[in-house]
Amino acid sequence: MGAKAFLSVFNHRVLFVVVETLLIYFLYDAYDIHLETDFTIISIAIVFPLVFSITSAYQRRQDAVELFINFRNKIIDLTNILFAVNDFKKEDYNRLLHALIGLQNNFITYLKTDTQKADFDQIRQQRKDLFQKIIAFKTLYNEREKDSIIRVKNELFLSIEKLNGIKIHGTPISLRKYCLIFIYFSPLLFNSQIIVTSVEIGLNPTSFMSLFFAVLISFVLMALYNVQEYIENPFDQKGLDDLKIDQLAVENSEGIYD
Repeated sequence: MGAKAFLSVFNHRVLFVVVETLLIYFLYDAYDIHLETDFTIISIAIVFPLVFSITSAYQRRQDAVELFINFRNKIIDLTNILFAVNDFKKEDYNRLLHALIGLQNNFITYLKTDTQKADFDQIRQQRKDLFQKIIAFKTLYNEREKDSIIRVKNELFLSIEKLNGIKIHGTPISLRKYCLIFIYFSPLLFNSQIIVTSVEIGLNPTSFMSLFFAVLISFVLMALYNVQEYIENPFDQKGLDDLKIDQLAVENSEGIYD
């Protein structure tokens, strides 16, 4: 898992910025370009926005974990309330349990895939149909059970809406694109600083060390950007730190009778 986690940050962007760094380094060396720059510009233009983006994406992931666990528990709570209702038949209970799990599975599919608003509208309609099925047995419920069912139903549906909100509202795209552009431009800045502070230029130990640190800076910046992108969507199951939806989903076997 450690090696897989390390290798997961490698992609075409990392290759591009490393090659770019090498080319700019030797270009500055060949044309004797020496520009005095301040490394603090990298902190302002790249590091601060990058840290903000990673923190924001991580918080969205943590919120998604909490909300999905709450969504799961509300399904269990609702089935427990229905089971406790007097004269509620086994087949009716199982029918509503399977309807709840069907809603859950369709919602999970929606979260995992890059789907459109129309797909979530279907989830909302299915949610509405489910409530109508539950309320069809209202003659069996006493006032306390009605209040509990409506409260848990509202909390369940609210969790769905909040999870959908996390899915469609990510870290500001403009901020991420701004950060990516400056990462691509960054070798123009720190290469000049490394060149001008080197004692010797050319193929020698000093230049090799300068080149190594130039490539390292480019790699780290782009790798961190890739980490942010992988945790940006906690539902798509493409990153190592995505929400483990399949492990949290309610199974049919968790029903009282199954």
